[in-house]
Amino acid sequence: MNAQPTITNIAGPWSAPDINTYLGRCQIDTPSDLVDATWRKVLEKRPHYDLVIDLGAGDGRFAKAGRYSSYIGFEIDAERFGSSTLPDNATIRHECAFSAPISGASLCIGNPPFVRNQDLPEGWREQIAAKLNRRSGIKISGLANAWLYFFVQSLEITSTDGVCALVVPFEWTSRPSAAALRKRIIDEGWSVDVYRLCDRTFESVLTTSSITIVDKGDRSGRWRYFELDRTGAERAIVSPTGTDQAMIAYGEGRGDRPAGRIRRGVSPGTQKVFVLTESTRARHGLRCGVDVVPCITSLRHLPREVNVLTCEVFERYYRSAGQRCWLLVPDRESTSPNWSAYVDSIDPVLHDTATCNERANWWEYKMPEVPTALIATCFKGHSPKCTVNEFAVRAVGGVAGLHNLSALEARRFVNKLSATDLRPRIVPHANGLFKCEIGQLNRVLAELTDA
Repeated sequence: MNAQPTITNIAGPWSAPDINTYLGRCQIDTPSDLVDATWRKVLEKRPHYDLVIDLGAGDGRFAKAGRYSSYIGFEIDAERFGSSTLPDNATIRHECAFSAPISGASLCIGNPPFVRNQDLPEGWREQIAAKLNRRSGIKISGLANAWLYFFVQSLEITSTDGVCALVVPFEWTSRPSAAALRKRIIDEGWSVDVYRLCDRTFESVLTTSSITIVDKGDRSGRWRYFELDRTGAERAIVSPTGTDQAMIAYGEGRGDRPAGRIRRGVSPGTQKVFVLTESTRARHGLRCGVDVVPCITSLRHLPREVNVLTCEVFERYYRSAGQRCWLLVPDRESTSPNWSAYVDSIDPVLHDTATCNERANWWEYKMPEVPTALIATCFKGHSPKCTVNEFAVRAVGGVAGLHNLSALEARRFVNKLSATDLRPRIVPHANGLFKCEIGQLNRVLAELTDA
């Protein structure tokens, strides 16, 4: 056994702060039973593999199982593997997986890092996305999280008859950010087996995990879905929803007819700065309707039976409850001197986000229109919470807004949506949570307003 893995110089578009920030968000150990389960499924495809590549090797635990001739792992955190003991035919390189000239793997295996797109190092997404686009033809969405970049790279370095087996969020089977990846797999005719992990495999990550296996040597184009528990018991499922019903399609579904439209809530840059509680607003002397306007970022605090957001409801469940409910007006000219004092007092670290940094003035965003109804994009229960927006608040973050319908039409839609069970047609997100994308909400809007 080799006591010390091979280490080469790190490469890629990384600065020291970038690495530290990135590593602080992605270093989650893969449970040993999940490593074993992944290898069991992989060995059902082939009894032995020649070259195995692991693009996010960590401490090299995927090297300690399975059957292969050689294993090469890539890991940018030297502390993760510095004391690892690996088999003689395994090595880990201290190198960026996107900078190394690698190809021809008979198996690409591992658990790619889960880092949100907002937390990826500045410039990293653009550089790596451009490189992968040139190599694969896949245009990666700017909303893609880190694991998707690793997924695309894994497919590209795997040989034409090889296997790609990764522990990735189950949501890749349905979310818009992975649409180009799914299309590439479908166009190539590669077979896909997706094993949805039914337990809470990664407690700190709010997503349902899966073992996803893409067999490039099988050109049947077959997609199969399963549920898998820690005991190894599996159950075949018809659809990613886990039911016998197909997932709600994306899109408005209304042709060219005039209709209402659901739009995502505004993302001003960082809610820590732009969305204030009542106490913060009062402390800075910001004037309601001039310096700030009412908003909500979540319907979680609202009882499901409250289907009209009035002034009294806003006061009780948001303003008096200490929720973030005041949106900063993005206009220095029309606001009060206290607005300027507040904006000028903000520590630059607090607005050091990709969204704010792209603007000429970090605080200047486009104020959204007032929607006629508000809808949660994430929900527990049978359907998303929704309410008629009588108090004219703005929708922020995970709250979507219904536009271009009258108050009467909005009320009818809210009543119908509240009585509709969407769960059988939605891919479960995590821990009993469901997430309905904007395109899916627009499809539901079309269905319910046409009914």
